[in-house]
Amino acid sequence: AAAKLLGLYASFYRFVPALYILVAFVLMPALFLGVSAVLDASVGGGVVLLIFILAVFVGFELLWLVGWPVGSPLCYKVLSKDSREEGRKALEKADREVQGLPEPEESPSAAEPAATQEPAGAQDVQV
Repeated sequence: AAAKLLGLYASFYRFVPALYILVAFVLMPALFLGVSAVLDASVGGGVVLLIFILAVFVGFELLWLVGWPVGSPLCYKVLSKDSREEGRKALEKADREVQGLPEPEESPSAAEPAATQEPAGAQDVQV
């Protein structure tokens, strides 16, 4: 699920893959090496720094997923629900084209009445 979401963001914003590589392979290791160095120098200072970093991370996740005020998450300000659905449909269509699968048939809506058939033996019979 996370890879699909990252791919969805990458399909809308071209800088996302480079940002991901920078954060995952440069900034995060540098951050953890820094925390490790502070812990080596001072255990108390390292614990305080680690608690601060975790609080910032939890705060960001809450803002991203829940939002402030509650009910307006940042993730939908970056990429709306409609854009997410549109991107998901475009990805599914592209996947079907690559795999050579036919387009799915749309099912009739529930509002359209289905064709009614008479039960067997219900025809008009003349005697």
